[in-house]
Amino acid sequence: MNFLYLDHAATSPMRESVWDAMRDADRDGFGNPSGSHQLSRNAKNIVERSRESIASSVGAVPEEIIFTSSGTESDNWSIKAPFGLQEPTEQDLVVSSIEHEAVLASADWVEKKGFNVSYVKPDNNGKVQYENYITKVKESTRVASLMWGNNETGIIQPVSKIGNQLINKKELLFHSDIVQGFVSTKIDLHKAGINSAAMSAHKIGGPKGIGFMFLHNEYKIESYFHGGKQELERRAGTVNVVGIAGFAAAVIEHHKRFDEEVGVMTEEKSKFENLISENKNIEIIGFKEERLPHISNIQVKGVNSENLLVLLDLDGVGVSRGSACASGAQKPSHVLTAMGIGPEKANSHLRISFGWNTREGDGKKGAEKVLKAIKEVS
Repeated sequence: MNFLYLDHAATSPMRESVWDAMRDADRDGFGNPSGSHQLSRNAKNIVERSRESIASSVGAVPEEIIFTSSGTESDNWSIKAPFGLQEPTEQDLVVSSIEHEAVLASADWVEKKGFNVSYVKPDNNGKVQYENYITKVKESTRVASLMWGNNETGIIQPVSKIGNQLINKKELLFHSDIVQGFVSTKIDLHKAGINSAAMSAHKIGGPKGIGFMFLHNEYKIESYFHGGKQELERRAGTVNVVGIAGFAAAVIEHHKRFDEEVGVMTEEKSKFENLISENKNIEIIGFKEERLPHISNIQVKGVNSENLLVLLDLDGVGVSRGSACASGAQKPSHVLTAMGIGPEKANSHLRISFGWNTREGDGKKGAEKVLKAIKEVS
């Protein structure tokens, strides 16, 4: 396909090894893994081997990995469950203002139930400051959430520093959405002081519709789905064996080729930004901050990014304005708004993101295409 795909933060194509693993799992493990005959055992073995591979990739033990339908479900579960069965009390929730929509919508749900929710804004560069976050966490705080790396700006947040500061608060669940962070950084959840985490397969070349929730083995939260005894009685429903096998295959290849793939992402993003910065009307957001190697967010002064998206699409280039979960929304990005960027400027942003199958030259070609589109609308 002759299309320059620079929207990997939205999703990535499936790896060949993933297709193979899913086909094999569907053939050899089509039995219900909750059953007791040989074909069910085959399915159960596929699930448990996959769980082991995925757990080791984030420094966890297998029983700490709960398979879900998505990162969104995992975020919802971790944020909502501790508040779900209670009447409003002094317990409260702390989240940053730049979280994924799944976290912020869950926080809104908690707030509507009558609990207090504290929102921590980032600085103007898009980074949540350690001191500002820590001061919001009280003895009454039941859940605190901070994403590893922002899905729109790529800016890495001080999760490990905060997590290790909160590690002795045993009544507190410290949650992190690691969906984008996992793509291009190595994460050890225990070393980072994280108690629960959300991840999705399709960002690293796995299938859509499968994710996991990490839950530290010292913690228990209420089940989100009811009806069966699957996932150690934590999530009811017949397990998605084929999706899980694909997820594990993606994780295994991602881990095996990590340095190579992230090296290409880093190099191509650098080439893109070096070329794009020649235009004085372009600002690279968070340029001086530590960022995920695969995400670049640019502001094009005086240009509506919707017009750029159309021109780039017609020219065979796929980028986005921000989170795919907010695609089509009329209001400006909540991330950019939290950074103090006004509506007019917020509507002048593009997110360019690289991924596992990014090729040498994609950064240069992408920059040339973007500069060409800017010239056409200016």
